[in-house]
This record gives sequence, C-alpha cells and structure tokens, in this order.
Amino acid sequence: MANLSQIKREQMISFLEKLKEQHSDDESLIAINQIEKELTSKKYGLVWEEHEEEVDLKIQTHIPVFTEVMEREIVGDLDSEEYNFLLEGDNLHSLKLLEKTHRGKIDVIYIDPPYNTGHSDFVYDDEFIDRQDGFSHSKWISFMNNRLLVAKRLLSVNGAIFISIDDNEQAALKLLCDEIFGLDCFVADISWQRTYSPRNDSKGLSSEVEHILLYSKRENWSPNKLERTNKMNSIYKSPDGDPKAWTSSSITAPSASSHQGMVYAIQHPFTGEYIYPTAGRCWSLEQSQMIENLSKWAKYKLQDLNDSEKRAEICGVTIREIRAGVLGIVLDEPLSMAKMNAEAVLKKGNWPYFYFTNNGKGGIRRKTYLDDIKDKGRMPTNYWPYEEVGHTDGAKKELKVIFDSKIPFDTPKPLALMERILAIASQKDSIVLDFFAGSGTMGHAVLLKNREDNGNRKFILCTNNENGICEKVTYERIRKVICGYEGNKPICSNLKYYKTDFVAKDSEEIYDDLLEHIEEMIQLQYGIKIDNKKYVIIMGDEEMDDFEKSFADYKDLQAVFINQDVLLSTSQENMLRDINTYIIPDCYFDFELREAGELW
Repeated sequence: MANLSQIKREQMISFLEKLKEQHSDDESLIAINQIEKELTSKKYGLVWEEHEEEVDLKIQTHIPVFTEVMEREIVGDLDSEEYNFLLEGDNLHSLKLLEKTHRGKIDVIYIDPPYNTGHSDFVYDDEFIDRQDGFSHSKWISFMNNRLLVAKRLLSVNGAIFISIDDNEQAALKLLCDEIFGLDCFVADISWQRTYSPRNDSKGLSSEVEHILLYSKRENWSPNKLERTNKMNSIYKSPDGDPKAWTSSSITAPSASSHQGMVYAIQHPFTGEYIYPTAGRCWSLEQSQMIENLSKWAKYKLQDLNDSEKRAEICGVTIREIRAGVLGIVLDEPLSMAKMNAEAVLKKGNWPYFYFTNNGKGGIRRKTYLDDIKDKGRMPTNYWPYEEVGHTDGAKKELKVIFDSKIPFDTPKPLALMERILAIASQKDSIVLDFFAGSGTMGHAVLLKNREDNGNRKFILCTNNENGICEKVTYERIRKVICGYEGNKPICSNLKYYKTDFVAKDSEEIYDDLLEHIEEMIQLQYGIKIDNKKYVIIMGDEEMDDFEKSFADYKDLQAVFINQDVLLSTSQENMLRDINTYIIPDCYFDFELREAGELW
C-alpha cells in the first residue's frame, strides 16, 4: 500500500532542493532548512507545539543553587547522621540540581502533577491555564516533558517511576512516557479506586478510578511481592484432618502437544474408569512420580492401553504425530480390592498429597499447603481497590488529624497508596523522590515504612511555596510526623530544608558565588550534615595545611570532601589513607545546565 504522505513529503523536499540552488543567501537557506526540518520531523506519536517557560529562560542567564534554611532543620534522631531533604522552589530547577547529585541514584519516583483539567489546577508562567487557552495541552505536555526527561536520568538501574493522572491527560501522558522511557519499559497503567462510593458526573458515568502510569528504567523490571491477605489465606483449610492447612490445586499443565509423554490414562481406584487430562493439557509430573503418589491409594503398574487415538485428540495432533509407546497407569490389583483400600485411606483422613475429589468419586487433585506459599507473597495487579490502598476522603481525614481539624490541601493522596508503591518498588535502603510533593504524603509514608520494617529509606521532596504550601503544609506535616502528633508516636528521623536561589552567569565572582553553596550540594548528595567535626570540606591548599596541623583533634572524623584543585602532599595522603575521602566533582561548578544532561 502506497504511503501517500511520504510521497508528497518527498516531492516537497525535492522542490526545496531546487530552491536551495536558486537561493544561496544565508537568510533563504536558513528558512528552507527550517521548512525541511519540519517536513522530516516525527510523523507518528505525540506531537505538540513546544513552549518555553520562564523557569527555562531563567536558567539561560542564571545558575540555580540551593540555600539551606537553617532554622527549619529537624533533628529527630540523635543517633543518626543521615538526613532527608525538602526542596522549596520550582521543581525544574531542583531537578537540574539533583541531576548533579543524584544522577542514576533514585530508586523510586512518585509524582502527582497538575491534571490540567481547566479548573485552575495547572499554573504555567504564573497564570492559571483554563479551557479557553488554545495551547493548554501543548503547554502541559511541554511542562511535563522538561521534567520527565530529567527524571529518567535520575532513576537508578533498577528504578521505577509512578505518575498519577486522570482521564483528561492520561492518553497524552502515556504517549509522552512511551517516548521518554521507552515502550519496553512500560510496566502498567494502574487503576486506583479513588472513591468508595459512586458520584454523579457531568459526563454521565461516575468516575471511580484514577490512573497511575508505571515505567521502569530498564526492561523486564519486576515488582516486589505483596503480603498475602487474610482473605487469601482463609481458603486454606483441612477438611481431611491434615495437621497443615491446604487448598486444592490442579495436577495438569498446558502444552500437551509438546509434552506428549505426559499425556496418558490413569485408572480410578474407586470407579475403575480411565482418567485423562483435559484437551490441550498434560499431567504435571513424570509417570514415576505419579505412580509413587497414587500407590498410597492402591497398587498400580504401567500398561499399554493402545489409546493413541485418544491421546492424539487431547494433544491436538494426528495419530501419525502422536508419540508411540506411552503407557497408561493402571491398577495392579482387582478393582474391588483397590476400591476397598482407597476407601480405607479416605475414611482414615489426612489424605495423601494427591487425592480424589467428591468423596472419592471425582477427579485427581493435589494439596497446596499454606506453609509452603505464605512467605512467597502475592503478585501485584494493575487494579488497586480502595479497601487496600485508601481513597481521597480518607486522605483528607488523615490531613485533618495532623493539622488539628484543618485540611490545608485540596487533593492529598492517602498514605496507604504511597505505602503500596513503596512495598512493590523500594528496598530498605532506597532513595525516594517526589518532585510534586504537595502535602508530603510520600515523605510521611517513607517514615512509616522504615518504622515498619526497620528500613533506612531516604526521601527527597520538591515543591514550590505557592500559598505557603511548602512552609505551612509539606514541612509542617513532616515535622509533626517526626516529632509526634495527636496520639501518634514520634518517628525518629532528620530533615534539611533548602530553597532554590540563583547565581548570575555574568557575575564577575561566579566561582566564589557557587562556592558559597557547595556545602548544600555535598549534604544533599551524601544525605549528611557538614559539621566540621565528622564531615569536613577542604577547598584550598592552605585549608588542607591547617587541617593537617590539627588532624589529631578530629576524633570522630567520618569523611573529608576535597576540592579537586587541592594538591595533597605525601604526608597528607598518608594521613587520609584510612579516611573516606571524596573529590568534589566538576559539575558542582558547571556554569551550564546542558539539555542533554551530560554534566560530567
């Protein structure tokens, strides 16, 4: 089938080549090349009008930096030297800086971006975007594209990103993520049942679920298993008096045609009938294992039943294709004797591993013991009901308790939802990032998860301070969780609070200006507090000489961070031989935040 669009495109490009020959001036050539670029650009997938934000323009003339707000430091764990971080400012600036400190180090990212519903939920360049804006979708996609490109670079090899969204932009976001993360790294479109009761909707269908798009950094990513529920375990019982609870499982498997040696008859010890696997299936064990188990009911032997036609029918092949010489498992004693023995086993109870259903009159099944599978967990699905992960009303009630009857945030997510994400995607030492932190639910969930499994996860939260949300909501929530609130015991942890700031690129003292913010970068990268006792920064040769003279005074020294321009003497190298020593990377002083992310 001819590609008409391609034919037209090639004709136009051919015409442009003729125009190039006729117009050799720079202005014409630039215009023609631009037209050619548009003609040859992507023709399938997500296409949008690119927009540039003021935050992008700011980066062209200024370098973002972090400044610590010292009075908002929270020390809730005196026994730990490790810190979590709350970053106030536009998240694009924070992400650019995190790329210097955490590229390839973030294990779990969760974001709850604005849904762009047209109801004053999406602010672009300090203006609310409503439905009358003809570029509302393009602006939103540009906004998300800029941030997700950096987010991908932040993910660790085994990392995953979870993105909440509703129906309004789900389709566009899915296409965008397919491009950024790759189709092979798409894991699931999770449906979260956000409400516990149907509500009226202007479109006529009650909207009960939201989407959570899940992408991984690498292909073939697998989630952690979830704990089994009491409901799942309740089906395990002991109807035969077995001391261990069990449930009934099939003893057949698929692919009969490729496992013809495992398709054969078994004679029933109660009825004498011959039992075969159902069409397309085979027995799951070899004949020797089958006889070993069945012999606990009656005596068995192998015998040729000349049943090639029946076995061919089950395997879905012709008689010519069926494997020859496959014997059946038949009784090795009279049926009356076999039935008497089998009934005695049935009556005694605590049946063998393989048993006959329907009080001995049914087919063959096997026992699956709860003790054998209860620690293996359960596989997560792409449907998360509110009974398991909470709902929006519950999330508001959680905030109400924390903030003493006030609900300072309109659209919080429930703690149980964040805990589910951590359960399937994090390890005990994972670094978790939420760069649309909102009310801080993910930070709260990380602290709870650590308390639950004695983990050492660390979180980084990013949010702007519109209407004081970072100071009055995100920070206050984390502070209350660490310090304790309304009947909830404190959760020992530490937090540092940073604000984004800027250094002008045309500053005559740009190196010194950046140097003033190096401590924040080191603390963020290593999750520590520079106290000049356990952790020391050395920026120049004179500082190193002074440090060497007083080295004996540093009794609890943990690590030294050294500017790469410092030249160590032999004695200084020997002095630091048993101390963790880190060279401050070039990227901390990089004047340009390159779009490709190649910072070092």
